[in-house]
Amino acid sequence: MRCYLDDMCYDKIEIGNNVTISYGVFFACHGRKQGHNKLVIKDGAYIGMNCSIIARSKDGVVIGENVVVGACSLVNKSVADNSIVVGVPAKAINKKE
Repeated sequence: MRCYLDDMCYDKIEIGNNVTISYGVFFACHGRKQGHNKLVIKDGAYIGMNCSIIARSKDGVVIGENVVVGACSLVNKSVADNSIVVGVPAKAINKKE
């Protein structure tokens, strides 16, 4: 599906059960002059097409349970459970009920 999992620290990426990852999603656990940070996607999350998920802080990034990330979004901060986020950078637009 042309997704990219950071090959420098694939052991820092955790993907839960029943997660949908669409075409062309990019996962990065590090960047220039950054440490290798944890990236967690919890159960039931949906990651839209061509998103970038970047764990840039020491705390890493956690995408909560049942989160929906809209297509082409940039997630660089943790997302609370049951949220819907979109944009660059991704911002919450709603809570799932």
